[in-house]
Amino acid sequence: MSSTSLTLGNMIAGVLQWVILLILMRLYVYKPLLAAMQKRRENIGKQIHDADALREEAEKFASERESLLKQAREDAKTLIAQARREGEEEAKKIVEAAQREASYRQRTALEEIQRERDNALQTIRSEVAGLVMHATGKLLERNLDAKDQERYLDEVLQDAGQLQ
Repeated sequence: MSSTSLTLGNMIAGVLQWVILLILMRLYVYKPLLAAMQKRRENIGKQIHDADALREEAEKFASERESLLKQAREDAKTLIAQARREGEEEAKKIVEAAQREASYRQRTALEEIQRERDNALQTIRSEVAGLVMHATGKLLERNLDAKDQERYLDEVLQDAGQLQ
């Protein structure tokens, strides 16, 4: 046998070395590598789960924000409509008050005009009665013919004009 040829002992030793190497690699390299890979897989799964939870929470907040914005818009529309109604009612009240005031002032002005007219008529009646009394008194003092009565009437009318 030659030294270069493979012997059964060398082969068994080689195979045995490979088996020992595989066992050692399995114990010290493969198991820790698998454990690290499993830990990494779990970590990635946890991160994905956390990311999904955060996305769901963000969607929930976005939905709540949209709901709140919608409610705020509706509240604003309601407030604007209410303010508009109140403004219209207030304007209506102001117009009605102005109309009542104008009606009152018109009525009082008409009453004042009527009083002044009545007073003026009373004054005219008094003056006419005074003139008639004066003219009657003058006529009674004199016994006049038609020409003298006409002249006397003109004189009385001139006196009446001076009395005004």
